[in-house]
Amino acid sequence: MVSALVLIIMAFAWVALQVTPLPSVLFAQPAWQDVAGISPSVSASISLTPGDDWPSALRIALPLGIFVLALLLFDTDDRAVGAVKALAVSGGIVSVLSILQFEIAPGALLFWPKIAYLDSLTGFFVNRNTAATYFGLILLLNLALLLHALGDPGIGFADLRRWWYRDSKWRALGYGLWFSTSLIALMLTKSRAGLLSCLVAITCLLVLRLFRRSKRQRVGRPFSAPRIAPWLKRSLQLVAILLILLFVLQIFGGRTLLRAETQGVGDSRYCVMPGILSAVANQFPWGAGLASFEDVFPGYRDPACGLYGIWSRAHNFYLEGIFTFGLMFVMMAMVAFLMLLRFFWIGLRQRRGLRFGPEIGLSALLLVAIHSAFDFSLQISGMAVIVAVLLAPLVTISLNPPGKSSSA
Repeated sequence: MVSALVLIIMAFAWVALQVTPLPSVLFAQPAWQDVAGISPSVSASISLTPGDDWPSALRIALPLGIFVLALLLFDTDDRAVGAVKALAVSGGIVSVLSILQFEIAPGALLFWPKIAYLDSLTGFFVNRNTAATYFGLILLLNLALLLHALGDPGIGFADLRRWWYRDSKWRALGYGLWFSTSLIALMLTKSRAGLLSCLVAITCLLVLRLFRRSKRQRVGRPFSAPRIAPWLKRSLQLVAILLILLFVLQIFGGRTLLRAETQGVGDSRYCVMPGILSAVANQFPWGAGLASFEDVFPGYRDPACGLYGIWSRAHNFYLEGIFTFGLMFVMMAMVAFLMLLRFFWIGLRQRRGLRFGPEIGLSALLLVAIHSAFDFSLQISGMAVIVAVLLAPLVTISLNPPGKSSSA
């Protein structure tokens, strides 16, 4: 909570510095000198869009504030686990509704006409990449809860029979259903980066679970009697799950693979990338202003890339952050990322029954971090709020001492 409040203070302090009128000989943008020749009364500043920066600062304060609020609401294991399950189930329902709407009325976006990405499922979002991030996170949640409900049923007939009479089998079936629907929805988005980042995150989740189980198998085992069967069994399970995912990918993700094969790296975002890098280099370390990208970037755009599309955001969360916020973005991103890594690492070390919490947290953090390097999901305030609401209960589970209202 303290870390989130510190980030909010850092963001508002930097915005205040960027919009403060400065003598042109200091850190003000050189472009203000040309403006002064037309209107001498204009005050120079670091930001090129000082009038729009304060409203845009709310885009940073909103998810951080929601994160703090969620930490206060989900302060025990019972509440945090309940929030995670609610997000998983509601996300599964959203995936079902999105698939039905895409099949029945592909030209509609909720109750309005759909004007973009007509050949892709976008759910309740406008952009398919944002939808891919959302469905990928829901897929991770339901997969982790599915594996948690399954426990370790074993591979023998007697083991499976004993497991079938457990109450957890119904929860496992439910989470398996939501996992399947969210996976299908993810495939139908046709987002290449979203699909790749989700596969990496799933692999991370399975590896963390495999390591947890193999470590538990070694506890209390005599050194003189080593056994490799448990490790081998878990490895085979990991390979089997990944093969199933690849098989499903081949069936339902055919259009995504075809898009990746036909377009390759011929995407417009790669054409404009040199211009974005040049803009970042020119505006570092002070930044061009939090709301400046749409106004400033056209001056760096290569005419050879064509006139198609209005680039209101960069397809890279990190480059746009450095372009608009300069060195402060690097500091804030590092603080946020390292603190979340520390929280989830603590959870991996101290939680047992609820260890799926930090496992989801690390995997979700990896998914968002990878996808943000290719698309602008986190620049969408709605998606940023969803990520904040998801991470907050996972942080609570990770940092709470074992036994505090545990609902394992």
